Amino acid sequence: MTTTTAKAEEMPVTAWKGGVDTCWRALEAMTEGARKMHEIQLEAAVEAHASTEASRKQLAEASDAQAAWRIQGEWLSRSLNDSLAYWRRLAEAAGETQAAIAACLYAQPQLGIGGIEQGGNAALMQMMDKAYRQWLETTKQFYGAPVVAQPQVRKES
Repeated sequence: MTTTTAKAEEMPVTAWKGGVDTCWRALEAMTEGARKMHEIQLEAAVEAHASTEASRKQLAEASDAQAAWRIQGEWLSRSLNDSLAYWRRLAEAAGETQAAIAACLYAQPQLGIGGIEQGGNAALMQMMDKAYRQWLETTKQFYGAPVVAQPQVRKES
């Protein structure tokens, strides 16, 4: 039974090839994630345009102010729901992309010449965890920010 082991002079080349392969797989994952996000944005834009156009036509045909307020309220409610769905879909696509990139980096070949098997995985995961925690804190601060009412218009006496 014969086993093939890399010769000492081949190890740097093998390591380089593994690194390049890992970079390509990560780049493919990023490209796929960007493509998904682009599709989500296009779908949302088309839906928003159609909804706005339909509401505009309804407003043009509104018989009184009450009907106009109802149409605007329905449009606003529908737009809010669509916006939340849009951001949820983008967050899911970003999460899937992050997971795919992490899988590529974690699966990098281990050659016994330093790097991942000597704590690189732990460092990578700690770095990703820190970045995620910072993103989470920023998101919490954004959603926790007080809502500022529109400035009141002063009536001239």
